[in-house]
Amino acid sequence: MQWIAILTMLIDHFGIVWFPDSPVFRIVGRMAFPIYTFYVSVGMVRTANKKKYLARLGILALLSQIPFSLLFETRTINVIGTFFVSVAAVYAMERIPKHLPFRYLLPAAAALGMEWIPFDYGAYGLALLLVYRYAPRHLWLILHSVLNVFYTVFLLGSSLQWFSLIPTAVLAHAAVPSWTGYSAPR
Repeated sequence: MQWIAILTMLIDHFGIVWFPDSPVFRIVGRMAFPIYTFYVSVGMVRTANKKKYLARLGILALLSQIPFSLLFETRTINVIGTFFVSVAAVYAMERIPKHLPFRYLLPAAAALGMEWIPFDYGAYGLALLLVYRYAPRHLWLILHSVLNVFYTVFLLGSSLQWFSLIPTAVLAHAAVPSWTGYSAPR
């Protein structure tokens, strides 16, 4: 799956730069983000040191920001920055006892911040990470669909985002390899 994510992302970026009017490249590219998001959620579960995992994401986000901004002529924070902020918010939330309802304000504040300061995928990215991290696998496709409805209707997102459901369907119904060590908290 990781190779599929890399390949589909490269096809998407190739299309953005050289064929910006062709939706085919963008459709293929919609496959990458859910796969990367899934693997970030796996990384959150598998890491032995959460601080180092977060630091690596932060360093990678910083190193990739300038090339991203120059290549795509944007001031948007790249998707790795989205993962960094999302993981930080979830880790911070997880440190607060479950019986305290204000713990959910941390991801909510991060989601709002990622929409205010434009992040690639923004609140959508954080929400999908939360789906993979906490929802039972049999609900992933439904919750991702609800997220796409919200994204398309309220955030005026592209209808091409519906193609992102394909990898979620595969991930939700395929056996997750044992090497991932992944099992969503129940």
